[in-house]
Amino acid sequence: MRRFLDTAAFVAANILVMILLHGNSRQFWPKVPYLSLRDESVGEHTRLLFNTLVVVTAVQAALGRLPRAVWLPRALTLGVIPATLPALIWLGQHGLRLKGTTAEHYNLALVPLLPIAAAFVEHRLAVALGSAEETSPAPDAL
Repeated sequence: MRRFLDTAAFVAANILVMILLHGNSRQFWPKVPYLSLRDESVGEHTRLLFNTLVVVTAVQAALGRLPRAVWLPRALTLGVIPATLPALIWLGQHGLRLKGTTAEHYNLALVPLLPIAAAFVEHRLAVALGSAEETSPAPDAL
């Protein structure tokens, strides 16, 4: 239950930060320098996703809510998840040929799905790296 609550908090924090950093013409708060979108390009959205994950990670670390055991999996996740965004955007625009409202719904669905995927990838990496450490011989045994 604890892992589920931590994952839910991580996803909610990512959604909130992504909304705050996204910025658009209807935004009622100022853009955050260096972190917010400069334009609507795929590269800028990839940078936004990376910045969102970094901000949430920094806040979790500052609050002591990021155990040392997940630092490496989180760092790897910070590279993996934003790298998938261009392919997901291409899939919606060219692979599925989504237009108009359907394309908007697809893009909005990515907002919660990407943090969920990040939490899943981080957990799987933590398990894999944790089991790799357990199976490696201790330095004294050599």
